[in-house]
Amino acid sequence: MTDDQQALLDHLVAALAADPRVRSAWLSGSLARGAGDAWSDVDVTVVVDEPDLAACLRDCAAGALALPVTVFSHLVHGRIFSGVTPGWDRFDLAFLTPAEFTGQDGAGLRRLLGETAAPPPRPAGPDRDAAARFTRLIFEFLRVLGLSPVCLGRQEWLVGQQGVELLRGMLVDLLLEENGVPRAARGAKRLNGLLSDGQRAALQALPVPAANRAALLAAQGHIARLFLAHAKPLAGRLGVAWPEAFEGATCDHLRR
Repeated sequence: MTDDQQALLDHLVAALAADPRVRSAWLSGSLARGAGDAWSDVDVTVVVDEPDLAACLRDCAAGALALPVTVFSHLVHGRIFSGVTPGWDRFDLAFLTPAEFTGQDGAGLRRLLGETAAPPPRPAGPDRDAAARFTRLIFEFLRVLGLSPVCLGRQEWLVGQQGVELLRGMLVDLLLEENGVPRAARGAKRLNGLLSDGQRAALQALPVPAANRAALLAAQGHIARLFLAHAKPLAGRLGVAWPEAFEGATCDHLRR
């Protein structure tokens, strides 16, 4: 943790300690796991009783707590107060009730104040949503790929570039599924440690298309071949029936 991150955390802890509604506060996220760096934000899980939850969130948004000064702040999912300071230090306060807190993985938390007992680590269980999530990913990839003639026919090269970026993003999601990376571990600003050297090299080698027909076709082809090469074996591993009819119809459509 850098000096700036520690100073931000100290300020947050002091503000929370002064609020009698706060039962406990815990460092969470990458810094708590020992995986943070100088570019990490400061994540804190805050436990308050159910009757106090809405008021605490309102007070954060209204600036009623002695939190660090921010130039931007907002509520994420109605439970996380996220702020950016004038020096562009970032913090997130995730508010939970005691009952919700018991479902947290205690191994990923570090106590800052309040109650001493951390929730026990949750045993790793099977990812019961993997097959359904993977199936949705396959169908969405083929659907977006099949829309590419619309952009090419209209000569909407900028829209075509956006489509290529969508396909590339789905390819990244596929590789993370292949590696069994839990959804909760997929940080928005971290990929290096979640991909193999070969996967990372293949993604880095993908062409960034210029806004013209030939470049867009080449980029789509590279992404589609890589996606299918990884998706079909993974379908077998997950016991997912491959959508032969949709793939065939999409390929015929693209050839025409």
